[in-house]
Amino acid sequence: DGLTPLHCGARSGHEQVVEMLLDRAAPILSKTKNGLSPLHMATQGDHLNCVQLLLQHNVPVDDVTNDYLTALHVAAHCGHYKVAKVLLDKKANPNAKALNGFTPLHIACKKNRIKVMELLLKHGASIQAVTESGLTPIHVAAFMGHVNIVSQLMHHGASPNTTNVRGETALHMAARSGQAEVVRYLVQDGAQVEAKAKDDQTPLHISARLGKADIVQQLLQQGASPNAATTSGYTPLHLAAREGHEDVAAFLLDHGASLSITTKKGFTPLHVAAKYGKLEVASLLLQKSASPDAAGKSGLTPLHVAAHYDNQKVALLLLDQGASPHAAAKNGYTPLHIAAKKNQMDIATTLLEYGADANAVTRQGIASVHLAAQEGHVDMVSLLLSRNANVNLSNKSGLTPLHLAAQEDRVNVAEVLVNQGAHVDVQTKMGYTPLHVGCHYGNIKIVNFLLQHSAKVNAKTKNGYTPLHQAAQQGHTHIINVLLQNNASPNELTVNGNTALAIARRLGYISVVDTLKVVTEETVTTTTVIEKHKMNVPETMNEVLDMSDDEVRKANAPEMLSDGEYISDVEEGICEFLL
Repeated sequence: DGLTPLHCGARSGHEQVVEMLLDRAAPILSKTKNGLSPLHMATQGDHLNCVQLLLQHNVPVDDVTNDYLTALHVAAHCGHYKVAKVLLDKKANPNAKALNGFTPLHIACKKNRIKVMELLLKHGASIQAVTESGLTPIHVAAFMGHVNIVSQLMHHGASPNTTNVRGETALHMAARSGQAEVVRYLVQDGAQVEAKAKDDQTPLHISARLGKADIVQQLLQQGASPNAATTSGYTPLHLAAREGHEDVAAFLLDHGASLSITTKKGFTPLHVAAKYGKLEVASLLLQKSASPDAAGKSGLTPLHVAAHYDNQKVALLLLDQGASPHAAAKNGYTPLHIAAKKNQMDIATTLLEYGADANAVTRQGIASVHLAAQEGHVDMVSLLLSRNANVNLSNKSGLTPLHLAAQEDRVNVAEVLVNQGAHVDVQTKMGYTPLHVGCHYGNIKIVNFLLQHSAKVNAKTKNGYTPLHQAAQQGHTHIINVLLQNNASPNELTVNGNTALAIARRLGYISVVDTLKVVTEETVTTTTVIEKHKMNVPETMNEVLDMSDDEVRKANAPEMLSDGEYISDVEEGICEFLL
């Protein structure tokens, strides 16, 4: 570890041993692997005489460890006043910065070493010194809850409104670590209650999010605005709702917090409570007359959100309080659509019991059963059909639930649909049957299922494509073999006069060509067409519903400047010899 006899003597405070070693020219500059000198060791042990001996032998007073800690940093950390005074009298730099920018004054404030702090200030320590993250000594003292240090710093002229790199004041820091006494002192002594950090977060936002009811109360009594909004539009009430702090929400509401202010995405506090399943807060908001059907920018209500996140108790509460089970977002999605897509069986059942329409369609004509079929949710499909969902309902492009089951190879769903009367040969606007769709996507299980249920093997699209053409175009040899075994005609022509073989040749599918050329009458094959083959693709359904609320995450981003950011770095260098 690089320890010399001089290190050991200094650490143990054996003055005579140290003196003897120094007289015999022991290496006073030697360091451990972490860069600790004998002076650091003697300082840590509060061995004043050893420190003086080393300094008399001209040890550099500001010698640093690997983390740029001086002996004065160590004295400040340990609260060794006399050693600190000796070091300062020997012109130790009171503003020496450790690796992360911490000065001895920062450390004295962090460790509540008030006498050392006073000594440092007397010797010219800067009260405005900043760490790499912009923390001044008052930030550190406020965060640690040392009201006596905060008071002394302000007495010496420290401003409570100085900001760190994120725009946070000492009041933000005290709120962040729940230091009610420091908050009280700061707000009574000139701290700006409404100070805004870079994302416009106030101390009230921070304490509301962390559930510090006593601090929330203090800040509100000192005039903090309950409706201050972050850059993303989040008020303290939104954040209390997100975290489920009912007591904090109640304080905020008693002080005039708005139930209807929305985030940039149009979410009210009730939306946020619904998203995170915070039943007690949701109940409180509704008691205070929050609108159960408030719609966000995309038309989403709290019930949509509760359904999406499977928060059944909140959904039930909303329905009991008069939320509409029919509420449609701007694209036409109802809560039932969301429950069907997400396979939220309990919520779907509850919605249907409250009168939700199983055949309500989106702007694109999509019903809940379409979504459940596409996702492969057999029980959901069965539930919807039992509540009179139309098994053959087509969306605007003509897709039925069976088309979507075919697209995703959901045979178990297809079985339920067919048993409930789904038409096997139903066509989309472009003429695609479920068999065409299954062949296009190479879904062998659904192709077999449909053929077993007498699907027309030579059905044609508007462009004259049979399922065989479709499979050939996609290069699905395994599908072609099944179709041929089920009497598919290889000689059928598209509107452009192409056989399946001609299409496969043009696209270079060798194994498809090898399979089809044996069964196709070459005379039927059209003259070679030079232009590029235009791909024929069945309609698809890919509507996306944006349920994100990035703003909540952003509003929450400045989690505590973690100890790691400005405290433990300094201590690493010290701790290994404090042990």
